[in-house]
Amino acid sequence: MISVAEASGGFAALSRMYKRQVNELIGQLPLQAQTLPLIPTDDAFRHGMCEDTTYVIKGGMLGMRCEDRKLFIWDEGDLILPDAGNNEITYYAESAVLLAAYPTVKLVEAILEDAQLARLWTRILTTQQAMLVRLLAAHIPEESYTTTGFAYFEPGDVILRQGEPANYVLSLFEGDADVLVDDVVVGSVQEGEVLGAIALLTHSPRSATVRAKSRCSVVKVPKHEFKDLIRSNPGMIHSLLTDMARQIKTLNGQVVELSA
Repeated sequence: MISVAEASGGFAALSRMYKRQVNELIGQLPLQAQTLPLIPTDDAFRHGMCEDTTYVIKGGMLGMRCEDRKLFIWDEGDLILPDAGNNEITYYAESAVLLAAYPTVKLVEAILEDAQLARLWTRILTTQQAMLVRLLAAHIPEESYTTTGFAYFEPGDVILRQGEPANYVLSLFEGDADVLVDDVVVGSVQEGEVLGAIALLTHSPRSATVRAKSRCSVVKVPKHEFKDLIRSNPGMIHSLLTDMARQIKTLNGQVVELSA
């Protein structure tokens, strides 16, 4: 595996270990691989690769992309596990590549039937995980790191209090909570929603109290790091807009009920 960003010094040693482990596994497998030659392509899935197949690169290099962003390059000796996503991952080849293909289900069944192969398989997965962690660190700029932390609340606990300064935002990781204005319940927040962002963005005190209905866990992001989090996680912008639209819709419904 070759990183397209500058990975830590231990990455190269892990990559060599990974190839040795894969070579040892392939040498003991009771399965016969199918050979798949690939021509230069921007999308290898259009030229023979399948999502239910595990591959070992026998020659050449195969790049990996996620939503048009280059992640890293698999090279000779690497084992490529199938991706469980919805076509977000694509593979590309700038020159010809030769792959050995194994149906994933049959491969795993054969490995689990042999205790020695199962232990080796575990080491391979552990090594690959260690490599991917280092690649992730190489891709994230240092200034994008945040010091987020978890906080936990029991039913009835106040998560945010009306009138307090907005020094942080919260992402509700688990549980649900009521939203109160002047001690009157006006809405609710669910798992996955962002709390307190409007007050922070408008530089105003909290406009409502948020009180836990069930046991809640939240991720807390300090004010000075919120912009970095949005920049490194564009999906949060969509989440904020969705939450704001839902709150406006709920409030409009309440206004209509009061006017009736």
